[in-house]
Amino acid sequence: MINLDTNTAVAFIAEGSPVRYELRRFVNNQQMIMTRTAFDEFINIVQYSAGSLEQTRVNRFLQRVIVVPDNPSSAAQKLKPTRSLDPNDIIILGTGDQMGIVTMTADAKAVRAASAQGVDFNIYLHLPYSLTGS
Repeated sequence: MINLDTNTAVAFIAEGSPVRYELRRFVNNQQMIMTRTAFDEFINIVQYSAGSLEQTRVNRFLQRVIVVPDNPSSAAQKLKPTRSLDPNDIIILGTGDQMGIVTMTADAKAVRAASAQGVDFNIYLHLPYSLTGS
């Protein structure tokens, strides 16, 4: 299994995303999961910003993702939110940590902020890509 954060889900469905193929290669038929928090953030973003091509991709994407309850690890729960590490980052990264799986993210600032507080997550870091509205 692989935990997808919000910006990874966006990169998977964004029109013209050059990182989509990199992400697909990494996932390579493993089960993709999203925490409830990441899923809710994703739906909120695509509801207001995705174009028709991206909406079509959202529907296909969501058929391949399992939404799991938020359940951050005890290490993650000790983290203090900062400007670079918000409470949702802690939940999403921490749930992957609790499950013992890799979390895919483009949020290098959050990963560094957690590491600065002594918590290192098992992550796959990729370049960000935004929705185009196409």
